[in-house]
Amino acid sequence: MQYTIPSEDIQPINRFGSHAAKLLKDTRRKRRPLFLTTKGEATGVLMDVEEYERLLDLIEFHKTILASEAEADRGEVISHEQLERESRHWIKPAKRQASTRSNGRKRRNGR
Repeated sequence: MQYTIPSEDIQPINRFGSHAAKLLKDTRRKRRPLFLTTKGEATGVLMDVEEYERLLDLIEFHKTILASEAEADRGEVISHEQLERESRHWIKPAKRQASTRSNGRKRRNGR
């Protein structure tokens, strides 16, 4: 999200009612939220859906980090070696593809 430009990004709610389509288009184009006010006080925020979804993803990621830190603080951790042992049954080894190259050089005429 880009920084806020007060002269462009703060509008009275009555302007939104009569210019909704243009303000929505500008919000999407600028990728900045629009802050709506009533009698000089903030009353709402209008933002692009993709930006809103990105913020939700960031919040979920942050919650996961906090939960992981709390588990670590409680001692609910395992070593890397233990993780490898326990995860072998659900991680399938990658199959190697037959190579057509030898020592980094392309084979020619069967050589």
